[in-house]
Amino acid sequence: MKVLLSRKDTVRLLILSELMRNPECNQRDIARKISVTPQAVSEHFKELIAEEMIRVIHKGYYELTEKGREWLNRNLLDLHLFTQEVLNRVHSSSIVALAMGRIRNGERVEYWFEDGFIYAKENPDGNGTAMSDAEDGEDVLVKPGGQFRPPSKGDIIVFRVPMVESGGSRNVDIELLRKIIREKRRHIVVAMGFEALVSCRKAGVEPIFFGAKNVCIEAAHQGSGVVAVVTESLIEDLIRTLVDENLGFEIVEGHLQKG
Repeated sequence: MKVLLSRKDTVRLLILSELMRNPECNQRDIARKISVTPQAVSEHFKELIAEEMIRVIHKGYYELTEKGREWLNRNLLDLHLFTQEVLNRVHSSSIVALAMGRIRNGERVEYWFEDGFIYAKENPDGNGTAMSDAEDGEDVLVKPGGQFRPPSKGDIIVFRVPMVESGGSRNVDIELLRKIIREKRRHIVVAMGFEALVSCRKAGVEPIFFGAKNVCIEAAHQGSGVVAVVTESLIEDLIRTLVDENLGFEIVEGHLQKG
């Protein structure tokens, strides 16, 4: 927990963790990943080298020393114990879920994560107890009372849309886009770029547009599937972020195929 009380130590933790996870990364890679300026990262590297926590392998590349590994291990363990305590408190309190079918106060229920939401249904062998009445589709209060499996990351479909110079939405396979959205009806739909926004509207969907990239990342981390309709010029930036965030994705070519 102490490492979170100092911005300097927090940044150090992130830098050392990245070097441990990806030994081939350089200062610029780390700066981009942890959203710190390259100049600030450079200063941290100078201090870490001076304190013998990292050493230079060859120009631009580094590795942790034994001292650095010990510091990282000690602080990660401290952070792990802190988060476990918080999670235990969170899971021991009541939660709000969406009722699948009729639920009555005091009934044993099963609750689970799906598509980014918590659902609950009546089940005598469930992992919680209803603390309120609810009809199908309503919000219900649940008291946890058993094991709860955390959500897996949601899948992301990246639908590539040509730039306006290449025809934009007029050169998009709208039927294919409509088919994907229909088949993935529980996925949220986001659009990045005006060509993508217009393509979604032609497919009969009003997507999330403002803040679409952040919504895509956050939703997938919470277990929700995402259909990301993206203008070609913005694809590379999105893919880079998805890789950095360790999120799985599939790219679908949205150009209208000439017959």
